This record gives sequence, C-alpha cells and structure tokens, in this order.
Amino acid sequence: MWAQIMLLMLVMSSVSGATGFILQKKRTINITNELGTNNELRLHCKSKNDDLGEQLLPYKGFWYFKFRPNFWGTTDFYCSMSWEQVSHSFDIYVDSRDDLKCFVCQWIIQATGPCLWNKDTQQFDICFPWNE
Repeated sequence: MWAQIMLLMLVMSSVSGATGFILQKKRTINITNELGTNNELRLHCKSKNDDLGEQLLPYKGFWYFKFRPNFWGTTDFYCSMSWEQVSHSFDIYVDSRDDLKCFVCQWIIQATGPCLWNKDTQQFDICFPWNE
C-alpha cells in the first residue's frame, strides 16, 4: 500500500514539475483602451469553452477577467475588438506564448495592435499585429 502511495506521489510530482502543472495558478487578463479620446472599444472575448460577453470600454477604461489554464496547456482566449468602422481580432492569451510571461497579463489596445506590459523594461513594448 505504501509503495503505491509513494509511486503515485512520485508520478504526480514529476508531472507537475516546477510550474505546478496539475494545479495551474489563476491568470488575470487586464485590457485597457488606448485608442485615443472619443474612441470607445467594443470588446468580446471567448475561449473554446467560455464566452465572456461583450464589453464597452471608454478611452482609458479597462476590463479584466480571471481563469485557470487547462491541464493540457492549450488554453486560448481570443477577442474581437471594434471601434468606429474598424474591427480586428487577437489571441489575448495563448498558453504556449504567455504561460511563463505573466500571471497578470496587462494589455493596452492601440489602433496599430495590442501591446503587453514588459516587466523587464516597465513599458508596454511587447507589441503584436492583429490576427488578420
């Protein structure tokens, strides 16, 4: 019996590793509208399993959501964003890209694309193009 318990503990510790794979820490995604004065950002974020609904952010307004990445490391949240006559989409959280970068991922949305807070430079200088 003890041998089975020890074996189970060994397997669980090797699977979880240093990052706590089995019980992933919650992530927070914070999105701020930096489109400029008088530009409201219409935002709709989803994953494969969750629809977070539509949000309307005034300039400098922000919205956030929390989640726990899945066991397989395949969590992906994507957002459609629109303002004036413009619409784009972006994968706001991709486990393979963001898992080790941030537990609180702070994004600003600009017309040129989304930019992620860089804890090393203390700036929003990790910028990405839109999906399309």
